[in-house]
Amino acid sequence: MELSFTRLRVFLECPWKYKLMFAQGQRIAPTPASSLGISLHKALEAFHRAGGGDLQDLLACYERSWFDGAFADDETRRLWRLKGRRILERYVEAERERRTEIEGLEREFIYPLDRHTVRGMIDRIDRHPDGAIEIIDYKTQFDADFEEPAEKSLQLRFYALGARECFAWTPAIITVHYLASGHRASSAYDPSGEDDLKRLILETADRIAAAHFKPDTSFCPRCGFRKSCPMSAAKGD
Repeated sequence: MELSFTRLRVFLECPWKYKLMFAQGQRIAPTPASSLGISLHKALEAFHRAGGGDLQDLLACYERSWFDGAFADDETRRLWRLKGRRILERYVEAERERRTEIEGLEREFIYPLDRHTVRGMIDRIDRHPDGAIEIIDYKTQFDADFEEPAEKSLQLRFYALGARECFAWTPAIITVHYLASGHRASSAYDPSGEDDLKRLILETADRIAAAHFKPDTSFCPRCGFRKSCPMSAAKGD
């Protein structure tokens, strides 16, 4: 098995959802929020790869990166596009205070773990003036209730492990940057849980390889397949 964080997350949410997405190739239709998220990620990558700049430079990257895939009408598209511009205005203001150097953007890692392969893509890696490495993951959801402390982020721990295994870097800091609110949740990285994380990755990969796709209906109300999945317990939601 080759396991990415997305595959790990989806299987842990519901093995049947994993089967629909990765065994049967079904896709969840994009939403305005997910379309904006794609646009923002691409814009920030292009902006920083070009060396940064001012707000107009970032907005130009945003216009070129716009993903126009999930809007019911022109007015809806305009309002979501405006939301993105406001997010980027706040982002540029915060970037003026940055004292780190960007070490990597959309940095891919891949390493063997027992009989499986682990792969991932880190949004951003910064190096602090004292040499400390910071792993940063961008989040674009608009509901502040989704915000969680960085140390509880399975995704960031997955990425930090990948950085250690693939690049021989020991991250000192892990950060979730919530773009919509501008909030950054950071914590010191604790590698003591890496053995447990490796076991979780291996066990999940083994279950996928064995096609253990028993549905977990507790996730149905939050699933993008809830109206069409034959196993759904939330078809009317």
